[in-house]
Formats: sequence, structure tokens, C-alpha cells
Amino acid sequence: MRVLFLTDSLSDLDGVGRYAMRLIAGLEAASPGLEVHVLLARKHRPTSSQVPAHWKVEVALPPDYFFYMSPVRFWAWYWIGTFKTWRAARKAQLVHAIKDYPHSLVALRAARLAGVPCVATAHGTYTIQPVLSERHGARARETYAGFAKMISVSRYTRRRLLGIVPPAELAPENVVVIPNAVSAEHYVEPRSIGHRAWHDVRFTLGIGEIKERKGHHLALEAWVRVARDQADLHHFLVGKRSGDAYEASLVRMAEEAGVGDRLHLVGNLSEDEKIDLLQRADVFVHTPVTASDGGFEGFGIVYLEASAAGTPALGTLDCGAEDAIVDGETGILVRQDADSVEAGLRKLIADDALRASMGAAGRDYARASNWDDNARRVLEIYSEVLG
Repeated sequence: MRVLFLTDSLSDLDGVGRYAMRLIAGLEAASPGLEVHVLLARKHRPTSSQVPAHWKVEVALPPDYFFYMSPVRFWAWYWIGTFKTWRAARKAQLVHAIKDYPHSLVALRAARLAGVPCVATAHGTYTIQPVLSERHGARARETYAGFAKMISVSRYTRRRLLGIVPPAELAPENVVVIPNAVSAEHYVEPRSIGHRAWHDVRFTLGIGEIKERKGHHLALEAWVRVARDQADLHHFLVGKRSGDAYEASLVRMAEEAGVGDRLHLVGNLSEDEKIDLLQRADVFVHTPVTASDGGFEGFGIVYLEASAAGTPALGTLDCGAEDAIVDGETGILVRQDADSVEAGLRKLIADDALRASMGAAGRDYARASNWDDNARRVLEIYSEVLG
């Protein structure tokens, strides 16, 4: 089977990149004859060292800010991207748009020109925002209706999508939930990274780009309250730093509470360093919110990574965390407000036995949420579409 994949990333540094790498590797393992061709967006993140050398990978798609371009630039890039994708799609049996709209629009139009079916993955924010856009809404709805199938990474994302686009425009049976997964064994073995600052302290951990919808302000507001009572508790935050007013507000919050020296914004780290942090943290705290621009967390692979490392997770309701955390078993789900986050954090910090039992249950859950099963389900969709 020859499949053309469209994504903006094959990087360890973001969720879509990890999704693309793990899914394609799983598909290849389940279908040894699979021929992989990946088209990347321009200005993509560094490609992971885990990407096999035999995958055909080329930069051919519009930049990742395609959605926000002026109309003139948008249509210029649309035609360039469609032509390059069509040229590759002629040699494929199926096109899979891993990158959301409008890159998925390019995927669909190119697939139709090549006479092959197109499926798409719906991740979250960037699935929903286009259909709410005055400029892109009608075209996004038409695009979604044209896919042979849409794969939603969570029940929450599917619910949000079908709550906006009526059945007359998008058949509910055409949107199939296949939850994100994790390579659980990857997070079990200790990492040899030498001494790091977090080896000497007790800490909670957050992972995610520094922006509003990741909800770092909720996690930090709760953490500073707890940290006032726990003089040895630090917090490490891993993720691309923004250097903007939002990041400054997080630092100011900790400094004004007198715990600024225990907040550590460390930016992006290596995979081994991230795993070492996950293994050593008391609690993984990631509290996404519905942002002012409508953005939300579509799933959160990081929750499964924390579970795989044996660390209980604290997440929020009304987002994809509902599909990634088993509330009361692998972690705790709370409302999107600081008081609720604080209560959940205090409960976990205070109870060693609870953290240990959730960590053990999390490891079992992560092992059961594997990319092999995910890939087999995606292959079933491919077979149905091609059949």
C-alpha cells in the first residue's frame, strides 16, 4: 500500500509531530509492505532522529501559518501546495492529511485531482477554529464533508465538531474516534543524562508550549498556593517559551508569591531529559483551558507519557484530557478554575500511597493505549475507504 501523509512536523517537540511519527511507524509495523511518503510544511520543526531513513520525506507544503495569510498569499500557496501534493498523490493509493485545515484542504483537492481517496485526522483546536471562521467557515465545512473518513483523536474533539457542523453537512458516522496512544516502554527505563537541577529537589512538572490554552496560569496559580505551605516544592515547566506578556505573567505570579526561585521555565529539552523529568516528578500538572480565541486541548499525549513513566496526572475537564486520564485511577480531572486545580494538587501531593497506586494504574493504562492498536484501527479505515 502506498500512502501519502501531510503533516507540519515529524518532531519530538510537539504533539502532532509525535502523533505522525508513532502512527506511521505503527502502520508500517502492521502492514510491512507500506510505502511511506511524507510531505512537510515549510518552516517545520527539526525532524526527530527517530524518523527512519527509508521514509521518503520532503518539504513541499505551505508554512504552518497558512490559515492566517492574506487572501492573495493564501491562494498563491494553495495552488503551489496543491500542485506539489497532486504530483506526489499520483503515485499513492491514499492520502492522509495529518495536518488540519487548510493543509487538509490542499490534501483533499490534490487527492481528487489524482483520483485517490483522502482521510484526515482531527486533532482539536485547529479542527474547530476553521469552521467558526467567517472567512474560512464554508470552505472548511465543504472540506470536511469531502473526506472519505475523519479520524478524531478524542471523543471530546468529535463532540465539539459535530456540535457545530450539522449532520446534513457532515455525517456523524464519517467521524471515527481513534484515541491517541503512547509507546509505553519508551518511558520506563532510566535515562543516563548526568546530573540535572531537578535531581536535587522535590517537584511537580508541566509540559506544553507557553500559551494560554495550555492553562499554565491555572497550574501556576494553584502551585504557588501549595508551594507557600511546601517549602521544598519546585515546579518545572518544559515547552517552547513565548517571551510574551503571558509568559511574563507566569513569572510575575511566582515572584509576587515569594516562590519565584522555585519556578523553572526550562524551554524545550531533549527527549531523554523530558523522560527523566516525567519519571522523577511527584505529579504531572497540565490544566488546559478553553482560551479566549476558542482554542482547547484536543487530547494531550503528554498525559499518557506521564502515565507510562508511572507519574499521576492532574488535568482539566471540558477538553481532551477526559480521554487521556482515567479520573480517580490514573490521575484526577478537575474543573477549569484555580481552586479546583489547587484541591486536586493538594490531594495528590499529600498522599504518597495514592500517587503510587495511580502511577501503577497509569503504567497499565499506557501499555493498553498503544500505537499498534491505533495503527490497526487506522488500517481498517484505509481498507474500508479503498474497498
